[in-house]
Amino acid sequence: MRPQNVSIGWKRCCLYLSFFLIGSLCYSSVLGAKFKSTRSYVVIGAFSFEKNAERFTSFANEKELEATYEINAGRNLFYVYVFVSDDREIAYKELLKIKGLHPEFKDAWVFEGQLGSAIQSVQEREIVSIEKMPSQKIELPSEEERANPKNTEEMVAPMVEAKESKDQIVEESVKNVDDEESPLNKEEGVYHLYFNLLNAKKLKEVKGKVKVIDAERSKQLLVAKSHEIVDVRNPNNGSNRIKVASDIFGFRDVQYMLDLENPLTDSTSAYVETIGDSIIVNFMLERYKKGDVLVMYNVYFYRDAAIMKNESIYELNSLLDMLQENENYKVKIHGHTNGNSHGKIIHLDPDDKNFFALKAKHLETDGTAKKLSLYRAYTIQHWLMDQGIPEERMQIKGWGGKKMLYDKHDTQADQNVRVEIEILEE
Repeated sequence: MRPQNVSIGWKRCCLYLSFFLIGSLCYSSVLGAKFKSTRSYVVIGAFSFEKNAERFTSFANEKELEATYEINAGRNLFYVYVFVSDDREIAYKELLKIKGLHPEFKDAWVFEGQLGSAIQSVQEREIVSIEKMPSQKIELPSEEERANPKNTEEMVAPMVEAKESKDQIVEESVKNVDDEESPLNKEEGVYHLYFNLLNAKKLKEVKGKVKVIDAERSKQLLVAKSHEIVDVRNPNNGSNRIKVASDIFGFRDVQYMLDLENPLTDSTSAYVETIGDSIIVNFMLERYKKGDVLVMYNVYFYRDAAIMKNESIYELNSLLDMLQENENYKVKIHGHTNGNSHGKIIHLDPDDKNFFALKAKHLETDGTAKKLSLYRAYTIQHWLMDQGIPEERMQIKGWGGKKMLYDKHDTQADQNVRVEIEILEE
């Protein structure tokens, strides 16, 4: 006869094994559901501001693409997509097809995950939390009711009602939010502004900075980043007026006047809108035209060298974007120096290019400031060529100190050292 303690131990072992198998099946079920929720989307744009996603969706639909958009809650961005599949290989094939047929969407990509969620979108839908969703209690079935429903309709109906209620909150929250619910600090004399910068041709958001200026005293108050809420204090200048000016290399400057106390008028409605306590200023940015000249003040060279410093890369990439966007652009790159001194010049080795490291393998020569400025134009030209811009689209010219903006001993003489981009053809 089997001892009692052995029998009990065997029963416990069987019980633990049953729990393990049940747990494994549940985990596999959850894992399978999670896996199935991952889809592959062909995305053509991502936007901080929902209205930008709406505009871009319409733009894509005009190109005969079936575009739509949904929130990526993890990144708090609205993704515009033109294809979705449970098969990633099919999605990548569709991506290549779209890039081939529509060059304007050449920066499209495949996002693998899940877009959109009734619960998430309630929290994420507005731009950078401009407004907080109004709270609303939604009664769902209790655990006991879910375990023993009288009928399927009784259990499902509250869930459907909950979803519809939350969807309604999503649609109406921006318009109907109570002022008391806003998470923004209510401080006297402080205004919440959001600068929405858009490429007028591609309808893509442009990251950059906006200058905020006292309109009466012509004094700069601050420099703000685009697509973020920024607090602007009343300048106490008698009129409450400010001037806001975009400062984005590769685009023409745009300036607007704004009355902080009364921002939305007939004269400003083309570029201003309000959401709750926030003032949205829309900048539709245009590219430069034939005959225009862009100054690259943020491209820096080492002293007596045609080798660039690392911090030049941002403005170089902006120039590259401009040339890639319009393949008809032809430009002339003008180099300028502060004065006309003669001396040693460090410049690129054509066989071993290193655009940003002074201690790399370079060539040395003696020459004039004009020669140095020509080498600097040559450096930028060849950097662009390395990024795929054909040489025939670019000319170079060295001026030395012949066209200085300030006297060589002036406090602003450093601005004499610059590169200018002249638009020859567009």
